[in-house]
Amino acid sequence: MKLCVVFLLISCLSASLGQRLIDSVCQMVQRHRLECQVHRVETADGYLLSVHRIPAPRNQSCPHGTRARLRPFVLMHGLLGSAADFVTAGPGRALALQLHRRCFDVWLPNARGTTHSRRHRTLQTSQARFWQFSWHEIGLYDLPAIVDHVLAMTGHRQMHYVGHSQGTTVLLVLLSQRPEYNARFANAALMAPVAFLKHLSSPPLRLLASDSTGATLLLNKLGLNELLPATALTQVGGQFFCSATLPTYTLCTLFTSLYVGFSDYPVDRNLLPRILETIPAGISRGQLLHFGQLINSGKFQQYDYRLPRLNMLRYGQATPPSYQLRNVRLQLQIFHGTRDALSSQADVQRLVNELRQSRTQLYQVPGYNHIDFLFAVTATQMVYERIIQQAWQLDAAAAATAALQDR
Repeated sequence: MKLCVVFLLISCLSASLGQRLIDSVCQMVQRHRLECQVHRVETADGYLLSVHRIPAPRNQSCPHGTRARLRPFVLMHGLLGSAADFVTAGPGRALALQLHRRCFDVWLPNARGTTHSRRHRTLQTSQARFWQFSWHEIGLYDLPAIVDHVLAMTGHRQMHYVGHSQGTTVLLVLLSQRPEYNARFANAALMAPVAFLKHLSSPPLRLLASDSTGATLLLNKLGLNELLPATALTQVGGQFFCSATLPTYTLCTLFTSLYVGFSDYPVDRNLLPRILETIPAGISRGQLLHFGQLINSGKFQQYDYRLPRLNMLRYGQATPPSYQLRNVRLQLQIFHGTRDALSSQADVQRLVNELRQSRTQLYQVPGYNHIDFLFAVTATQMVYERIIQQAWQLDAAAAATAALQDR
């Protein structure tokens, strides 16, 4: 319970400090003299999302014919993250910038409630109703709206998808609930996938999940609907404290490792302040509680309203239904770190076994924790090159088939 109090009081303090933010995704992109666009996408339930785009280069290294045949990439961030997750590491390291250099059109969504997606057609962030969602709604409403927009803007029939952490969860939700969307993806890469959490080993998160009733009561008492939003104070404070001295940097990396796992590739001291410019980006209480339910139940299932009567009203049954992973029919690359405290080997293997209708390639990455897939200096060689090579091969094959059909 003490952990819940500390976590939630930090959230309460952050929520009261305003939203005057230091940086934006486009500012980071433009530092590297690249074009950056911001697209507004409205979901079926009225949320107004910001989707950042880094268009493919228009130069001799990426001629029109190459750009035309390469399908766009959508990179979906994880819990507490944003589009910035795929840009922060900079040239030569960040996945979005690597894809851009290889002539791909890169799209970077921001899920509802995060720093850049805090608008709704009729609701304000000060209203509790704005925050009445979990990652289920991100998968069911945000992701299809984003997919439809990207395909409409680019003229392609399919896209490549990369999800990290919760970004993998929401794809599985979408395809389980709306299997017709399988046809809109050429393939997908799941980095540190989160579906089954029975064997999660993160001590703080397991402790938080063990007292979910206490956490809910405290959230209600504090009137908290949003947790860990980005503010100017949290950004400046985190950057200064975590990079000021070697002891404080060490303390920050130790604190992070308790949550996500102790990595063989700790985040370097120069990169950490840049990461803390955009993380945390805010979540709803429903997202946190829903993940806690997966830890306790060991199932990949919809939100549990905790009373059979409420579940019956929502689902027509006393318990929440499991997601139908047999509806997922994609070519999948699944990347799992051996030191990941959230996405365990046993849970990832169970996910692979459940994805019986998909063609899966499972890659175990030695020494990686949950966030190394975004920030490790070796991510390009160990993860990103596999993703890029498969996309190039699929697009080349599709272009060759189209050329034959045109003859």
